[in-house]
This record gives sequence, C-alpha cells and structure tokens, in this order.
Amino acid sequence: MLEEIKAKVNENFGFESKPYDTNILLIKGKREKVRELLKFLKEEGFSYAHAVSVVDYTPKGEGFQVNYILENLELKKLVMVRIDLPEDDLTLPSVYDIFPPLQPHEREAWEMFGIEFIGNPRLEVMILPKWAEGWYPLRKSYDFEKHRKPNKEKK
Repeated sequence: MLEEIKAKVNENFGFESKPYDTNILLIKGKREKVRELLKFLKEEGFSYAHAVSVVDYTPKGEGFQVNYILENLELKKLVMVRIDLPEDDLTLPSVYDIFPPLQPHEREAWEMFGIEFIGNPRLEVMILPKWAEGWYPLRKSYDFEKHRKPNKEKK
C-alpha cells in the first residue's frame, strides 16, 4: 500500500519519498504544495492526523523542518510529510481546514518556534504568558538565562 502511495506522490507531485520504517513512508514535500499533498493523502485514506512537529536545525545551517504525521487507521500505515523551511522565511500554508485537529498543533508551533501558518485564524498565545509572545523557547537559539526570573537569595 505504501509503495502505491509512493508511486502516486511521485507521479502527481514529483516529491521524493522513501520508507522510514516498516509501516511509515517519509515524503519530502514543498511548502507550495503542502495543502494539495495533504488533501491528496486524506483522500487516499490517511485521514487521521497525529501531529505537526517542528525540528530546529539552525545550528547546522539547515533552517527548520515541519513534519506532518498522518495515519490510515484501517491499514495501520503512516505517512510523514516533511517540509524544510529556511530560517529567514518561516511561513507555511495552514492545513487546519483540511485536518481540524491540527489547528492547536499549528498554534503551538507558531508560539514555540515562530512558524507562521498562513490562514490559521487562531495564531495566538496558548501556553506561554501573554508577555512572553515572540520569545520562541523551543528554538535552539533561545537564551534561557536572559528570560529566567531571578531566584530569591537563600539566607
């Protein structure tokens, strides 16, 4: 089944994909086609969205990586769609209308990493205090010492 999806993704989108594990197919997608690709995968049976996750590769000079994890529950097969974003352009079209459960995942990725999901109407502080908006604490460049509250001196 994953081999069929791999062939269809290559034929329809031209994206590279390869087995990631016995039940997982990894697709390297592009920002411009992410909505189209995720709609296609949903139509192909990958209708359960697990998560949107972000990886910060900036210390290696590789920017950020956004991963969408989708599952076909009937066949117990997963697809991971990986989108690379350069550090100077952290925008991506939102897919909350295709997979509504991913809306809070996009919010968290925006709040913690600064990835802006264009079209998501609720990019607002969810976890951090309002005054910490724009700090992006899960980035590797985040300065914990700068934002740490001073401890009371022990007597």
